[in-house]
Amino acid sequence: MFLQPLTSLRNILIFFILNFSLFILPFSCQKAENIYYTGARVSFTYTYTNTVPELNAALGGFGEFCSVRLNGNNFIFKGLKSTTTRPLTAVDTRVHPQLGLSGLIVGCPNIPEMGSDVARVVAFDLACPCYNDFSSTRNLDLQAGGLAHCSRCDRTYDLNNQGIVAKGESGRPLFRYRASYNQFGNTLVVNN
Repeated sequence: MFLQPLTSLRNILIFFILNFSLFILPFSCQKAENIYYTGARVSFTYTYTNTVPELNAALGGFGEFCSVRLNGNNFIFKGLKSTTTRPLTAVDTRVHPQLGLSGLIVGCPNIPEMGSDVARVVAFDLACPCYNDFSSTRNLDLQAGGLAHCSRCDRTYDLNNQGIVAKGESGRPLFRYRASYNQFGNTLVVNN
């Protein structure tokens, strides 16, 4: 007599769990696919990263970041305290490097991403997502503690935590690109 209500309760619970899983599963997979921004072309390879102090610090230290811009025939690497300018090489001019909407922010966060036990090099666009007109200057300013600030929308983004908004009105995280770093070959590759 008591067995019948328990069986139906168990069936209802199983039914609920299965339907909930089928509802949530497509959204979790979709989010993983859309982590990288494809709205701007990025093709950047830089060898001898150890010759640029700002880039070397960003790739070798946790919580350190560096911006990378292209100005005419020069790469401009900017950290919190210093800036280094390097001319494009013959190889660079042949492959035509492209740095997204406004440039790149690269570094190694001090917090590993969810599901990972090691922090890996990340790359974000130097453009704040608040801009709809991508033909104007829109560079974020790097700040101490792994933060980037936009003077237009007054948001501050946490580069150590997947580029989410840390201060200011809520909004989407920074645009992100694929990045890989070979420390033995001193080579950084960012693309989409």
